[in-house]
Parts: sequence; structure tokens; C-alpha cells
Amino acid sequence: MTLPDTSNLLQRKRLSDQVMDLMLGAIRDGAYGPEDLITEPALAKRLGISRTPVREALFRLVGNGVLEERGRGYCLPVLSEVEVGQMFHLRQLLEGDILRLIALNPPDLQGLAALDDAAAAEQASAEMHAPAPFLAANTAFRRALFSLCANRYLTAMADHCNDRLQAYRAATLTDPATRRGVAAAHLSLCAALRVGDVAGAARRYLDQLDLANDAYARASRPLAKLT
Repeated sequence: MTLPDTSNLLQRKRLSDQVMDLMLGAIRDGAYGPEDLITEPALAKRLGISRTPVREALFRLVGNGVLEERGRGYCLPVLSEVEVGQMFHLRQLLEGDILRLIALNPPDLQGLAALDDAAAAEQASAEMHAPAPFLAANTAFRRALFSLCANRYLTAMADHCNDRLQAYRAATLTDPATRRGVAAAHLSLCAALRVGDVAGAARRYLDQLDLANDAYARASRPLAKLT
């Protein structure tokens, strides 16, 4: 029996999948801070769709640990200081291995274009009053860096860890001085990669991750009051 051509149908995403992708992108780009409350009715109205696909998408984001329920809405998850430390331990393991795999297959200059662009966008937005443009550029930098690693299972796990720590990114990157430091470190990383110094680039990235660990730990104390 010959099946009809359903290629177009199979490629379409369910509306709830589209809402989930949209929300995940918005969260990663800093559209929501730790104090923002996402409600199903308001989001459905804003998107101009029924509440059912919105509800499904928000439930899945809660199930993935990207959002948590708070009162009658949803917000970025707030972890304890111990949980933040444990999550960062996992990030250091995963992202350290990502850098190790990149070193085994160093990218060419063309493959670094997206990384260079994201680093330049970080530098350009570091002094802006609102942190959202920098957060978006920072997300683009991490995605471009992870794309240089061939192990997509590994990078997906690293993405998941980062997604669960979005409240802390929003809290720590509000300070222009912190943003300048991150942008400078990432520009230095790009420069190292361009001359083939992948080991040096990995060092710079992991050193910056250590600084972020300390900053997230400090941010976890005031954020804990939100729960």
C-alpha cells in the first residue's frame, strides 16, 4: 500500500510546540527576569491564540525545569545556593568536555564568523541601560560556541543546564561592569581561536565560567526571597 505524500504535514509543528519554542527563545534572550510572572491568559491574549496550546507549552516548560509554578502563574526557577553550586558543577563538566571536543576538531575561520558576530554584539550592548540586548547576544555566543561541537547530545544537556539558570543570568548581567568583563573575555576567546590556540580559548572560557559560578552563588541569596 502506498501512503500519500504527507511531507508538508509532518514538517508542521503543533501550535503548542511553536509556543514552547517561542517562549524558550524569549527566556534565553532575557525577555523575562526572576520577578516576572507569566500567566496563561495574558500570554494567550498576547499571541492571539486559545489558551489550550499555551497551557500545554507552559506545562512542558515546567516539566523541563525551565519554568516553575508560582501562585497563579509561572516564573523562572529559583534554586537554593547549594542547588546553584550543583548545577554549576554539572555545567563545568559538560562545557569543559564541549571545549575538549572542539579542540580535537578545531574550527576554520569561516566557522568562527557567528562566534565573532555574537562577541561583537556583546561588546556593543554591554553599556546599554537594559540588559536584554546583552543577554540575547550572550545566548547567541553560547549557541555559536556549542555549534562547533559535533556531539549534539552533549550540547543539548549543556543547554538544559543553562536554561534552568536563566534567573541568575538575568540577575548577574544587569551590571554593566560584569557585562564588560564577559564581553572582553569572549573577544579574547575569539582571538585565541582565530590563531589556532584552542587550548587558550578553552582556558579563557572555563575561567569565565568560574567567575560566573561565584556571581550566581551571590545572586542566589537575594533571589531565594522570591520563593
